[in-house]
Amino acid sequence: MAATQTPYKIKASMLETCNCDAGCNCNFGGFPDHGKCEGIAAMQINEGKFGDVDLTGMKAIVAVKWPGAVHDGNGTAVIFIDDSATQNQVDGLTNILTGQSGGMPWEIYASTISSAVGPVVTPIQMTMNGRHSHFSINGVLEAQMVPLKNPVTGEENEVHIVFPNGGMVWDEGDIATTTVMHIDHEIVTFAHPGQSGTFARVDWSN
Repeated sequence: MAATQTPYKIKASMLETCNCDAGCNCNFGGFPDHGKCEGIAAMQINEGKFGDVDLTGMKAIVAVKWPGAVHDGNGTAVIFIDDSATQNQVDGLTNILTGQSGGMPWEIYASTISSAVGPVVTPIQMTMNGRHSHFSINGVLEAQMVPLKNPVTGEENEVHIVFPNGGMVWDEGDIATTTVMHIDHEIVTFAHPGQSGTFARVDWSN
């Protein structure tokens, strides 16, 4: 962490939805399953500080698209923050999500973004319930996660991915799929229901 950067630490529940097949090859293989990467990530901060600013309870959504692999760059992103936040909270979380304060994964993600909008401060609906989680912004975006199912028996498959040495975004994730996943914004628009969904608990700091 550079001397001018504000220290932060966040523990959050995170939902990750994208156009990859279940599990998202970007997380461990580096390349998207279908050529491009388009995703929406939602987070609810269970415990967090940005300097002296308490971030606990904040909700945010980041929607992003890359024309190829994430590491090839040229991404476009929109940041949404729930309107229950104070201005100091909005400023602090925006600083983190835009990579200005360093730390994984946001410092790396920021280096791959060419165009960004936000923060858009707006009401966010979010239900953290593992592989049954849901989030939405009225008239803009929505995602509903559901468990994967055995195609023969119809039983729910409990799928768990673990990075023993730590992943870039999360270390352990419960893998799901989606019945709804779309965004309609002026610079980011896509819809990918039936693709990858992940519930994870994250611990980020600089």
